[in-house]
Amino acid sequence: MAGRILKDDIEALRRQADIVSVVGDYTQLKRAGGRFKGLCPFHTEKTPSFTVTPDGNFFHCFGCGASGDIYDFLIRIEGLEFPEAVESLARRTGVSLRYEELSSRERRAIGERSRLVATTAAAMEFFRERLYAEQGAVARDYLKSRGFGRSDAERFDLGYAPNDWEACSRALRAAGIAERELIEVGVSVRTDRGGLRDRFRGRLMFPVHDPGGDVIGFGGRILPGEDYGDFEPPKYLNSPETPLYKKSRVLYGVPQARPDIVRAGEVVICEGYTDVMALHQAGFGNAVATCGTAVGLEHLKLISRYAQRAVLAFDADAAGAQAAERAWEAARELGAQGQGTALELKVLVLPEGRDPADLVREGVEGMQSAVAEATPVVPFLLRRRLTTADLATEEGRTAALREALTVLAREPDPDLRREWARSEVAAGVGVAYDFVTTTARRMDIELDRHEGVAVGTPTGAVVRTGTGDRDRARVRRERDVLRVALQHPGLLPEEWHEVSVDDLSHPTAKAVLTALREAGGPGAPMETVLEAAGDDELRATIRALALEEEPVPVDESAARWRVRSLLVDRLESERDALRGRLQQLNHQRDLDELLDVQRRLGEVERRRRALAEVPE
Repeated sequence: MAGRILKDDIEALRRQADIVSVVGDYTQLKRAGGRFKGLCPFHTEKTPSFTVTPDGNFFHCFGCGASGDIYDFLIRIEGLEFPEAVESLARRTGVSLRYEELSSRERRAIGERSRLVATTAAAMEFFRERLYAEQGAVARDYLKSRGFGRSDAERFDLGYAPNDWEACSRALRAAGIAERELIEVGVSVRTDRGGLRDRFRGRLMFPVHDPGGDVIGFGGRILPGEDYGDFEPPKYLNSPETPLYKKSRVLYGVPQARPDIVRAGEVVICEGYTDVMALHQAGFGNAVATCGTAVGLEHLKLISRYAQRAVLAFDADAAGAQAAERAWEAARELGAQGQGTALELKVLVLPEGRDPADLVREGVEGMQSAVAEATPVVPFLLRRRLTTADLATEEGRTAALREALTVLAREPDPDLRREWARSEVAAGVGVAYDFVTTTARRMDIELDRHEGVAVGTPTGAVVRTGTGDRDRARVRRERDVLRVALQHPGLLPEEWHEVSVDDLSHPTAKAVLTALREAGGPGAPMETVLEAAGDDELRATIRALALEEEPVPVDESAARWRVRSLLVDRLESERDALRGRLQQLNHQRDLDELLDVQRRLGEVERRRRALAEVPE
């Protein structure tokens, strides 16, 4: 099996590929001296501000600020991961890539996954063939009744599971697939007598793909007209948790929706497979769905690779409101971890008893308006609470105000807290804004500025800072790096020597690193490190770090990621500064500096990407 792509091949392909040809597939380019110009494919514009430079294979838009090399372009325009972008470019140019040799352990892991993916792929083909066979008429009739044709079914690889106890298991066993593999991927179930029976029977089948397009599980819907005997099956049945299928990490329709999500910078999240199909059919190709679970942290990590906004198209009931609140909690956790792009969450409020498929069939314009007018999640939650509150009495209004403020307190943006306190809370409860702020102060909630937050520092003490969730996550990472340096110096990577005091944000962390370096670096006797510390408080901090237990066992890979993450932060700051400078340059008057900044930007980005490629 292939491993990671050789870096030499990545760099050679980056230099040799024709960025003008690649970009030209997405927007028309015209030569302007030694460069090419055109309308930006990443935002709407009437005057060309998108520039491509063949010398170095860079692009930059003076309108929206999009910038990068040929790989960055493919990642952004197609929503690809970096290895996918390299392989896509290689296919375009006819270049053969070489891959690093895998260890025996890596080879076994990949071999195991490939074996299971081959099993799910075979099951999908079985279901697809049955959909178009005579016995699949009941499923085809259902699709037709919902307004779906063959092209819709083929786009999502739909199939039909015959209403038979062992049709699928029997066919796949005959094809040479082992019983253990059928059970492991959740296609078959072991019977009391030791044989196999099919998990899915008499159902329209929806294959679930991972972002790379591999089939990892299934959802099945019962069908009108099928005879299920005395047993009343659940309307929907999903694959069980398997080595491939983890519903807390899976979204239905990602491979089909990814290009449209990237282009729109927005994703619409539904709760049903047919909702996704109906939206795609109507032109909303950026729709995906959860697979029988609430939107959680792993879902948002996946989405944040491709989009900046997520619209939750949930039922307009208490369960839908709870799902929206859980999604908001997951988004805040994502921000606290500093992972992925910060997501703007909105809620599309559906009419009672209606789903997105119903709404879009009444008119595309109505759905477009509903998405455009989706409510930010915090005002949505505030309105839900105030709708059910008793606002007719003084006691009821006071209780409603306090509950609304507890919701508002969790919003990290002080400007939004202040705005929603006025527009949603004060107006919704029917009290003056001054009364809202007075009540908030009594509850120790700041509306007019970003309140101090208790943060654990590398000293183990608690201090008050003006930092938010992202800063707290940064402090934790700095603490983790210093703990490794004191406890496990042998695990530190070569990049440790590049870390400087300026790469740390907290004053105590800076002081610990300074003392450690003055003592001779990681591995120096503790006595020497303590002698280099400036005061008793710092020495107490160093001792605490040297004795503190790791929350989870740390290995070489984890230590490498921790150290590199600090350097990645530095490079991201350099990248942002260079991009800011590009925005200030005139593409005619400052051409030489522009090319130099683009070159430096490419070097910084390549270095950042190399550091970010840390194996799990």
